Amino acid sequence: MLSELLDRVYPPLEGRQPLPALYMPAAYAAMLLGYSRGPGAPQTLAVTAALAALALARPRYAAGDVMGDYSLSGAMFLMLLTYWDLGTAAGADGPRFVGDVDDDSGKNQTAGKGKGKKPRGRGARDNETAWQRLCWALRLASTTRGIGWNWRVKGVPAHYRGARRQSRGRFAAARALDAAWFAAAKALAVYVVGFCQAVKPAVVIAAGYGSPAVREFLVDAVVSWCGAVWSFCTIGLAHTAAAALTVLLGLCDPWEWPPIFDSLGTAWSVRQVWSTTYHQNLRRALQQPGVRLARFLGLRKGTLASRYLQLYVAFFLSFAVHWWQSYVAVRGDRGELAFFMAQPVVITIEDFLRWIWHGAVDAERRRDLARFERRVGYVWTVAAFTLTLRPAIRGWTGTSMIGGASPDEVAAVGLGRRHGELYLSGW
Repeated sequence: MLSELLDRVYPPLEGRQPLPALYMPAAYAAMLLGYSRGPGAPQTLAVTAALAALALARPRYAAGDVMGDYSLSGAMFLMLLTYWDLGTAAGADGPRFVGDVDDDSGKNQTAGKGKGKKPRGRGARDNETAWQRLCWALRLASTTRGIGWNWRVKGVPAHYRGARRQSRGRFAAARALDAAWFAAAKALAVYVVGFCQAVKPAVVIAAGYGSPAVREFLVDAVVSWCGAVWSFCTIGLAHTAAAALTVLLGLCDPWEWPPIFDSLGTAWSVRQVWSTTYHQNLRRALQQPGVRLARFLGLRKGTLASRYLQLYVAFFLSFAVHWWQSYVAVRGDRGELAFFMAQPVVITIEDFLRWIWHGAVDAERRRDLARFERRVGYVWTVAAFTLTLRPAIRGWTGTSMIGGASPDEVAAVGLGRRHGELYLSGW
């Protein structure tokens, strides 16, 4: 219904104009202006109007490919949420650059205790010259996880082993090697997607074990997990490549680039995947609206009502951003609603099951069963994502968001399809 209403306002896909070259620079310029000027009603209104206007104009333009339209179109709303959070806070509650501090508590750090002590680091009001304000704003706008800031988000992985002692050249070389591994794994995942697309019709109708529905589900499960690997590797490739380049050029220090993902060993629940294992780039932007809404409603911090309100608001905002990206790219939902809004439901169920388990088994016995509990958690997590990934990955592969984002993906998915056809013909 919403798509149909928006279709009355925006042109069809074939009627869009090329995306202006200054579209993204204009958005960043507005954000930098707001950060460098500091908190205040006039700049807040101006930045909000500029980013909102750019965001709402995005469906009128085409970036040239589906993935480009999808990945860039939600940035304006995320920038707006981030600006409302960080650009409008003043004093000790505002963002302050504290440098290389290995602390992900996310709390303001102070230079000491007692009355009259100033918050540690550099805030917006500490910049005396226009150049200092611009540099401070650029640094603030360049991080989504708060690395080096007093608002560093929870769940940022520990730094690469030995990264603090590595030279710039060795750090850049190590991250370049990581980027190569991510690129290879992404190409393999896309290749398997192409292979499965080619053999799926024959596998579904072929006589054999299980019903056609079961065989279709199994093929879709393989494609879904390949889509998950694709997403993981696409983000990891961009992160490690940027880390290698900026450190090698002297624009950043190694400590500013902790890993984007935590160990897969931490993925023993769906909540853990989203809060620890997967990237935390959107955590602050999507979490703060729920925090502020809970405060507005008078819900006490740490209560079940506050906790689950924040959970559902965060995933609703994530769904809304991804749905908008899908509308801009292909004019409709491609599984975003089913996937993103299933996650808080699954997390609620697993929290309830863990509550029952903890109530039924005493603490000493749970310590003895810790390894068993962890293994059950891994099985649960795999099963949950196998079921919930399917609609989104089916939509993304069907519109070539997966398999059409770059020349290497086009080549990999094409090779997979050819090999699938050869397999069906008996090689």
